[in-house]
Amino acid sequence: MNLQSIYIARTEETPEVDFNTETRVFLFRGRSLPEDAFSFYTPLIEWLEDYCKQFSGEIEIQIHLDYFNSSSGRYLMEMLCKLESLLESNQLVSVTWIAEQDDEVMLEKGEEFMSLIKLPFKMKVIPAR
Repeated sequence: MNLQSIYIARTEETPEVDFNTETRVFLFRGRSLPEDAFSFYTPLIEWLEDYCKQFSGEIEIQIHLDYFNSSSGRYLMEMLCKLESLLESNQLVSVTWIAEQDDEVMLEKGEEFMSLIKLPFKMKVIPAR
């Protein structure tokens, strides 16, 4: 089975999702407020699991959200925890949390996520828009 890259355009309620199998960078960008977070995130988590079962090597998860609701946060954490279990195999998964320097809430959320998972995790602080 050959998994294709996934691209989902950003909406008012859901983030842009760009899972690029060539660059091996899997990005969430924008706001995450889906009415049904389960339906939005579960197929993405399953795709990532399938991808990691089929391909070895390094992948990077980039999370660059302006805001997310609690249910989105729960599914993002579930995704990272599942990827964390892959570290025991030959997969190398790293996380880059991107936040604007004046966005205290997202910087704090990144620190919180970093403290809860064991994946290689870096904070990337960018200038405010």
